[in-house]
Amino acid sequence: MKNIVTRSISGAIYVAAIVGSLIAGPDWFMALAALFALLAVREFQTLTGIGSNTSPITLAICTADIAAAVALCLSTHSDINAIFFDGLILTAYIIVRFVLSLYDRRPDPLTATAKSVLSVIYIGLPLAIASLTDRMAAPGPATRHIVLIMFIMIWLNDTGAYCVGSLLGKRRLFPRLSPKKSWEGFWGGMAFCIAAGATCYFAFNHDEVMLWGNRSLSAWIGFGIVVCIFSTWGDLFESMIKRTVGAKDSGKLIPGHGGILDRIDSLLLTAPAAFIYLLLTGLL
Repeated sequence: MKNIVTRSISGAIYVAAIVGSLIAGPDWFMALAALFALLAVREFQTLTGIGSNTSPITLAICTADIAAAVALCLSTHSDINAIFFDGLILTAYIIVRFVLSLYDRRPDPLTATAKSVLSVIYIGLPLAIASLTDRMAAPGPATRHIVLIMFIMIWLNDTGAYCVGSLLGKRRLFPRLSPKKSWEGFWGGMAFCIAAGATCYFAFNHDEVMLWGNRSLSAWIGFGIVVCIFSTWGDLFESMIKRTVGAKDSGKLIPGHGGILDRIDSLLLTAPAAFIYLLLTGLL
């Protein structure tokens, strides 16, 4: 009972932080994304052994990884020009990281370098893209809620998959990485996301609320499908990382939930995929 209460409270604080920052404005969400990047990259370093010792070169490597991930998120203050700045940040980071690897005296500096670069691309870049999406959506009423809707769809996907999977789940979706996930649960999450997309279409189908009313129902439903698929893959990818290193959770930051990486794993593949989808369909 105590664990359920703890889990509920910490989960509510996490959700409130995201919803509150998105409502407060792009600068607030950018700051939250940067904080998530800092915490998640640090968890990734501990999880994969990048920061396995306290030598000066290891500390420099860990600092470079965190700084690059945070800088990617903070660059989104410049709206669409963030793509240019992100390119500069990634280029500078790769140069610095490769040079640092030459002075890394650990037995396998190449693997450590690969893990470092992965941490920035896997965590920092998607969080920056989520922040950029919110920044691009913010100027007018037409799209200002899209990142919040994406988060809601991710949470609905998790809820639908859990509820339907618990009741009807028989066929394993990906037993090698997540024995508890089922195809029935996956389709349950898909149904929840499609329903959310359809609800958004009808709820926003007038100019006074949003200008997306001239967009098709299929575009909204497609958005739900994209979120469902990539949210599931994002969760599976983190499961692959944890199984590879033999860990149950990425950390202990959020009581009852594990680490921050455990909470944002679905977002890390969903945000880039959603950004591309929204651009291609003209919804952003």
